[in-house]
Amino acid sequence: MRTAIVRFVYYGEDDPKKSTMKKLQRLGLAEQVPESRIGCSVVLNPFSEIYILRTDRSSIERCGVCVLDGSWSNPGRLEKVVYRRQRKLPTLLAANPVNYGKPGILSSAEAVCAALYITGYTELAERVMSKFNWGHSFLSLNAEPLAEYATARSQEQLHVMIESYF
Repeated sequence: MRTAIVRFVYYGEDDPKKSTMKKLQRLGLAEQVPESRIGCSVVLNPFSEIYILRTDRSSIERCGVCVLDGSWSNPGRLEKVVYRRQRKLPTLLAANPVNYGKPGILSSAEAVCAALYITGYTELAERVMSKFNWGHSFLSLNAEPLAEYATARSQEQLHVMIESYF
């Protein structure tokens, strides 16, 4: 099985030493790309109208998954961005030290982990989270919803699942 390609666009809105994606890049688990090189990647955008589903796996296999790595204090710029395959994540709880327990305010690494997990790349998702001392908390806090979200076959079914958790 090929491994998914993890990419990110870094907006430089935080300290690079604290960026979860910069850390994954240093460890060889992610590649920084300019927006012009996103291509056919599945782009994680919280303002997308379409949730990520297991059926997005083939697109991730071919083109990778890309997170737009910017500050939550400036999310407005993402509302205007449109990519061919943009997806949002279902609601999950953050485990990172800055936003612990807050629904939907995930670090970029948590977002990538969730996308990988939902699309069936569970081993890679676990490896990504293993690089953070709080990473196991993200997986344990969200174990049940992640496992269920990974079984959703449609947007409607996923929406019902989200409602049952949050």
